[in-house]
Amino acid sequence: MITGSSMLKRIIETIDPSANRNSSVSRRGAALAVVFVAMLVLSILAGAVYILFASNLRSLNWTMDRISARFAAESGVRLAIHYLSLDPNPPAGTEPFYLPGDSAGWISIPGVDDMALVVIDPYDFAERPFANPGMEIRSRGISGEGTNTVVARYVPDSPSRYALLLDGSIPAGFFTDGRVIDGPVHSNGTIVFSSASPDSVNDPSALEISTTTEGGFYFTGSGYSEVPHPEGSSIWVQPYPSHRRGSPYWNTEARRIDFTRLHDYFYGLRSDAAGQGTIIYGVKRLLFDGETIRFRKGILNPTEVIQLSPDSNLVFIENGGLPVYMKSLSALTVPLTVISTGPVYISGMIDGGTSMNGGPLGIVSLRDIIVAVDPSQSGASDWPYPWNIDTDHTLSIRAYLAAPSGELRAETVFYPKEKAYFSVMGGVLEAKFGRLGTADMGYYLFISYDDGLSGVRPPYFPILEHWTMISWEENPDFGDASIEDNLY
Repeated sequence: MITGSSMLKRIIETIDPSANRNSSVSRRGAALAVVFVAMLVLSILAGAVYILFASNLRSLNWTMDRISARFAAESGVRLAIHYLSLDPNPPAGTEPFYLPGDSAGWISIPGVDDMALVVIDPYDFAERPFANPGMEIRSRGISGEGTNTVVARYVPDSPSRYALLLDGSIPAGFFTDGRVIDGPVHSNGTIVFSSASPDSVNDPSALEISTTTEGGFYFTGSGYSEVPHPEGSSIWVQPYPSHRRGSPYWNTEARRIDFTRLHDYFYGLRSDAAGQGTIIYGVKRLLFDGETIRFRKGILNPTEVIQLSPDSNLVFIENGGLPVYMKSLSALTVPLTVISTGPVYISGMIDGGTSMNGGPLGIVSLRDIIVAVDPSQSGASDWPYPWNIDTDHTLSIRAYLAAPSGELRAETVFYPKEKAYFSVMGGVLEAKFGRLGTADMGYYLFISYDDGLSGVRPPYFPILEHWTMISWEENPDFGDASIEDNLY
């Protein structure tokens, strides 16, 4: 059946045979146009995808460069701390200085192609001599097109910061009921805790306490523990709420403190004392007296005097292995460190002042520090007043006592015949824990920490190998200043 439309189409083809051909051409042209448009759209999309990909790649590379630059800056800070830890004396002066690098101060970071510019800026406003010198370390890292700046502030650790510092272990019987030390404690060995009370009342206490991984905390009845109250134990090391938070209050993995280095450092101060003219030889007895030190080389020898001052505050006693007896005639009014190559015998009260009032006084023996027996009890002969030994009672020692290769001990643990206190208002450093008494005779060691020792050292006392970070900031705004300026 032929429809009207089919008949019309045939009439048109009869009149113009090319019409059918033009229709085919038109269809092909339209298809080509569609293909062209599609290709154009695809090209635009491909270009957009490429641009987006390239942009993302650049952003990724920039982010990676920034991250690498931050790592370079952090590496610069660590290199600065390592550099500072190599010298037991803090850098002199207050002006900033570069960590050694190339002619412009840039350091190549080992293992990568990144660089860091590191500036060490000492604190300018320390109010006391021998204050622990805080440092601001500013490190700018560069990696590819990325830069990043880190500013960190550190303070050095010092042996005089510790109320009690030992190379060896702290044995059973010290940290037990009633023992309170209100300052930092560290031992390179084991620290033993005990308690007879069933609860935490009167349990041993230390403000901060740390040991190395080679040592450890040992609880009688429970064994070694990394926490201040082992499960099932009756011992709660106080202040327990602080210690349970971990470092720095309770630290089982503190760095080992090198006592050999401390001994060598103190012996090396002989040359500094020589520069001050304060090396003395063959001293038998010594008195601290205001702004002076008085000493004698024998009972019949004349009294000699050293005038103390900020430029004369280190005394080195070259005694070989012979002892020197020390006590106070009156309180010292200037900071001072006294070092003896032989044993130091405490022969009476010592008042070196506090770190905030006259002191601090550091007494260092390269052998032992020994509490002398009072001749009134032993029956031995003695020197006349004020050179006599006066130790048959509770003794108050306001000083920092250091025996980096020896111990603090009594000449005999059986005197005084009745229990007395050996009260140190400052701190004690000893290589090995010494005995001062028995359960009912001799001395009981009591340490009352001088808080000022956390920031001020006795003259010429060293800093330790590690520094403590107190703040950290990334990409600070220096304003109109630059990284090299004196900003701290």
